Amino acid sequence: MLKEGEMAVSVSGLSRRALLFVALGAVSGFGMALAAWVFVAPVSGSPPFMPFQDKVYHALAFACLTLPGVLALPRRYLWFWLAHMVVLGVGIEWVQTRSDVMRSGDMVDFLADCVGIAVAYGVGRWIRGRFEGAGPEGNEAQTRS
Repeated sequence: MLKEGEMAVSVSGLSRRALLFVALGAVSGFGMALAAWVFVAPVSGSPPFMPFQDKVYHALAFACLTLPGVLALPRRYLWFWLAHMVVLGVGIEWVQTRSDVMRSGDMVDFLADCVGIAVAYGVGRWIRGRFEGAGPEGNEAQTRS
């Protein structure tokens, strides 16, 4: 049953809200795939194609992992999600120090993770602010989160 103002059908019978969550899941999945490749794969011998390439990948992966949670979770869970992401960054660097695939932990990588987390938090809160205040559904969402 549709709520007032909710679009009945968009693509393949999914509502706009369902499509939003599918898109957020896809972004998060991309972030996980990127993280698996960047953080766990053995270091290749080829030179980077841009300066600080590894740091950019760290920030991008953590932004992709953080943003869907910032957009989808109620506000009361955001500190949980941010703490989760920061500890994931620490954990990845710790695992790399114990890895036998020619990886090493790096504090600057962790700082790049934190940059991605912070950017995703800021962008996510900005996006939510734009939509939470719009219309009756926005006001309901603000009081529930």
